[in-house]
Amino acid sequence: MIRQMLMYREWVPHRVRFWLFIFFALIYQLVGGVYLASMTQMVGDLAFLSEDVTMAGYCTLIGLTIIFPMLFRIKFRFFTRQLFFITGIGLILCNIVTMYVEIPWVIWIVCFFAGILKMAGMFGCMSSIQLCITPTRNFGVFFPVVYILVCGAIQLSGMCTAYIAYFTNWRVMNLLLIVLLIIHMTIAFFFMKKDHRSGPYLPLKGVDFFGFALWSALLIVGTWILTFGEHYDWWENQTIWIATLIFIILLITCLAESKFKENPYIALKAFTYPRVISLMIILLGLSVLQAAAHSLQPIYVNSVLQFDSLNAISLNYPELLGVIFGALLAFYSIVKWKWSVKKYIFMAFALIAYYEISMYFLIGYDTNKEAMYLPLFAFGMAEVMMETIATYYLSQAIPFLHFFMTISIIGFIRAGLGTAIGAAIVHRLFNWSMAKNFMLSSSNIDGQATIANVHNWADQMNIISTQSLM
Repeated sequence: MIRQMLMYREWVPHRVRFWLFIFFALIYQLVGGVYLASMTQMVGDLAFLSEDVTMAGYCTLIGLTIIFPMLFRIKFRFFTRQLFFITGIGLILCNIVTMYVEIPWVIWIVCFFAGILKMAGMFGCMSSIQLCITPTRNFGVFFPVVYILVCGAIQLSGMCTAYIAYFTNWRVMNLLLIVLLIIHMTIAFFFMKKDHRSGPYLPLKGVDFFGFALWSALLIVGTWILTFGEHYDWWENQTIWIATLIFIILLITCLAESKFKENPYIALKAFTYPRVISLMIILLGLSVLQAAAHSLQPIYVNSVLQFDSLNAISLNYPELLGVIFGALLAFYSIVKWKWSVKKYIFMAFALIAYYEISMYFLIGYDTNKEAMYLPLFAFGMAEVMMETIATYYLSQAIPFLHFFMTISIIGFIRAGLGTAIGAAIVHRLFNWSMAKNFMLSSSNIDGQATIANVHNWADQMNIISTQSLM
């Protein structure tokens, strides 16, 4: 009876019910506050720094990960249809605000709440069809399905945004998602019962909202430091010192609150599980490696190869294909072949290493984009594989009391501070390399050219950028 998804009205066919939830989940994954593929247009239109737009994206990710400890309470506090109305209307308002507001910190706050609403809606969808996907609650089957939607939607969102921004205006992407959310709520209104709840009523009373606010502020301030550090020249600037002091105060307060409060938002015990510690280290290293794709690859394809936005975003296709094959490999390696976690993680890191090495040797002025397809395919595979194994690895050993807390903690690395740390390290090294090559630009650069035989300034900048990327 549970697999019949009783929140629907009786006349809705059972097979249609499942695919409607998949459709809803895909909408929630596509929607957000700011769409980073339109960063160039937003920077030019709103007179923003690129860091302002990047920070908005990070705030969405922070909202996604910080809400995990209270997801079950949210699901059982509201009726299923009511939950979709709240998240849908909230996301529509967030998209309207980000289209017209030109104050960066307001957009960051809105994007943070957009991330919370997005995750609440996504959890409502996937938890409702879990028993349809795996009646035995085998997470090795369930998580590949979840992350093929999550990672695949990231690629689809980027492609849709780039095409829409190229042919029309970046705000049209917000309008498109608003229309999809209206369709989603309309289907929920007519197809779902108004008084169905998936479990026993659980009030939000007792949730440590003060702890929620503290941890959220800690992640936002830490991410702000890492995002704007290069812009402000790090600790040479008083602004970064003030932000660092605030971060330290917040960290001490969060730890003290978690230690002394009876039911903290995130218990210190959740940090002490060996699997959590090992995953945090592994994922932090992975974030640094992945920063090359997220930070250096756009510089390479836009500045050196001088691709237009359509050619640049077409590189998402092989990565999307890699996500699909990576999810299939995750399923077979966990469920069918019974790989050990070490073997699985080694395979994922080998795919990332293949991407890094291949892209290094492909750096040049005349590289065809087709040459990057296979490395990007491997990168997409590695990304979905690591997302899957991290969650599955925790589900096998962490008690339910702390499971969602540990998911949130791992999210601090995968979708918060860890990603920002990787990007900050890569940007710092790249800028240092650029400065070094500028100083050497009057002499022979790696035997390729001298300033005397460079025809113009643009060619010289291409040489410096290429050397810096390498």
